[in-house]
Amino acid sequence: MAMAMPLRWVAVVAAAVAAAMALDNGLARTPPMGWLHWERFLCATDCRGDPRRCVSEQLFVEMADRMAAEGWRDAGYEFLCIDDCWMAPTRDERGRLRADPERFPGGIRRLADYVHSKGLKLGIYSDVGNRTCAGFPGSYDHYDLDAQTFASWGVDLLKFDGCNCGSLELLAEGYRRMSLALNKTGRSIVYACEWPFYLRPVQQLVIGNFGLSWDQSVTQMAMWAIMAAPLFMSNDLRHISPEAKCLLQNKEVIAINQDPLGKQGYQILKDKNFELWERPLSGQAYAVAVLNQQEIGGPQNFTFSLTFLGSGLACNPACSVRQVLPASRDWGVYSWISSLSVGVNPTGTVLLKVMAL
Repeated sequence: MAMAMPLRWVAVVAAAVAAAMALDNGLARTPPMGWLHWERFLCATDCRGDPRRCVSEQLFVEMADRMAAEGWRDAGYEFLCIDDCWMAPTRDERGRLRADPERFPGGIRRLADYVHSKGLKLGIYSDVGNRTCAGFPGSYDHYDLDAQTFASWGVDLLKFDGCNCGSLELLAEGYRRMSLALNKTGRSIVYACEWPFYLRPVQQLVIGNFGLSWDQSVTQMAMWAIMAAPLFMSNDLRHISPEAKCLLQNKEVIAINQDPLGKQGYQILKDKNFELWERPLSGQAYAVAVLNQQEIGGPQNFTFSLTFLGSGLACNPACSVRQVLPASRDWGVYSWISSLSVGVNPTGTVLLKVMAL
């Protein structure tokens, strides 16, 4: 099942959110949303042989254009993020990171200005160690300098990776030092720390990319909403199906993901191939996901009592139920002792919103 793929991008944004709240700086109050190149474009650097896939200034300009013109920005996807492989092989004569001059001829500052002109924000990538995961210069022993460099370029988010660090102590110390360095710049920069030991579920959304069936695409969108995970797409917005676009821009799902109560969802029941998840929402509501992990066969029904939800309080004395995914429709009003029977496709998920009456 493709949903069990290794989770390379594991940004511990929960920690970043907690830090932001402690600082009261207004950043990352809800899960960040945007686009990031890694899962779709990896470390493609051959701009002459494959210019449409190359990690370059042109790629990000084209994605910024699409995000502004085709509803992505208006749906909430505001960050356009550069991942690994943007750097030149060495730092400059003053010890500063620099973009590859052939692939980013205008440098990151010019790209940031262009992204900002589209009403978007720019994210960039570095590593806590002496080398990035792909072998480019890391930030070890350059934390203050790199933070100042990113701020001078107009960067709005830093994805900070954890490769080539050497020890857990150095890893933790490097994350701490970069946090302090970013704060000292005076610029508002979202800090997304990637922990290299794969904490689930924070991975890029690969909906509209390759490898997922439609039901698995619905599952990824539903579960990322339930678990308040960042919604960072990694696909080619120049070539995306209307169905994938509609799913990624679904206003009801995004509203669940971005719910201001800020509570993460959790599993409340597991029965054979089924998992039942809930997430408390503002306004005395709950998001509920029914996930079918079976990979073969046809749709299966899962029946559960509404007394399971909200420790028995979600539907007390009654509630309305609306299906959000895979298609939106109202299910009606139920009492707290009612049961729901949900039909779910293999590897699929049904996402519901339950509202107290």
